Amino acid sequence: MEALLRLRQIEIFRAVMIAGSVSEAARMLHVSQPVVSRVLRHAEASLGFPLFERGRGRLTPTPEAHTLFAQVGRAWREIERVDALAGNLRRGTSGLLRLAVTPSLAVTLLPSALTSMRESTPEIVLDLWASHTPEIEDHLLAFDVDVGVVIEPGAHVALMSAPLAGGEMLLAVPRAWEAAMAGLFTGDGPVPSTRWYAQWGEQPYIGLSEATALGERLAATLGAHGWPLRHSLSVQTYALAGTLVEHGLGYAFVDSFTAAGLNPRKVLLLRLENGIPFQLSMLRHVATPRSVLLARLEKSLLQAVDERRKLLWQHLSPWRLQMES
Repeated sequence: MEALLRLRQIEIFRAVMIAGSVSEAARMLHVSQPVVSRVLRHAEASLGFPLFERGRGRLTPTPEAHTLFAQVGRAWREIERVDALAGNLRRGTSGLLRLAVTPSLAVTLLPSALTSMRESTPEIVLDLWASHTPEIEDHLLAFDVDVGVVIEPGAHVALMSAPLAGGEMLLAVPRAWEAAMAGLFTGDGPVPSTRWYAQWGEQPYIGLSEATALGERLAATLGAHGWPLRHSLSVQTYALAGTLVEHGLGYAFVDSFTAAGLNPRKVLLLRLENGIPFQLSMLRHVATPRSVLLARLEKSLLQAVDERRKLLWQHLSPWRLQMES
């Protein structure tokens, strides 16, 4: 069914009703009087009845015009809301963002990033998913989410990966071990990893139960340097591994974002020289455009990364391990 009135005709009609004359309506809309008169005549022709009685240079609204104007007022408020929403979307101040992150990042990096993002985009609606990297890739391929934030994503022809920031794996041990370990670290330089492992490698090791690209690279690197990993406790996330270290249940290798949030009174963090760096990345489907909201999310994540790095430097032990066989 063809519409009787176009949006432009409704706009002109509304302006004339508010302004009371063609000349004032033209001034309100920044157009010429002939344009207003022409559009108004076309609207009346489309409707099949007059909207105004014309006499002595004046326009008097008909009863039909008054009835129509009441409905136009309600509709125009909705149009203004649509226009405001479009402006917000262009500025990135509102909209829906469906975001999937790994479970550890969901409790370490994401809260700070979202706090910053909500300050600049208070009307944004967030749909948050905490999933492991393979599941995040599946969600993106199914268009269930708009963007994923992961560590060491796999390669997929339909997914686009944008590096955000680098990180590193750290050795986290219970603070209660510090006194007994002090004999290893008598100088200023790093201690060979094999020496540490020879004395402490039989202690309970807390590792990830699921194979991930980063986990496999960690195991391969440590194995190549004489440090085989034998799980005493298997967990699903680095965040849980760190929590177990806080409770003295063993040692673990955790990502630097998780490490920064561990309690320094309960956990000792050691850097691995020539160790295991990694890349934090944003993933999206190749068919998903880079929106203003995604750009704001990236900015907020980078700010959160910077905050985590500063916190990590405060918590790092001066003790270091040298990865060598």
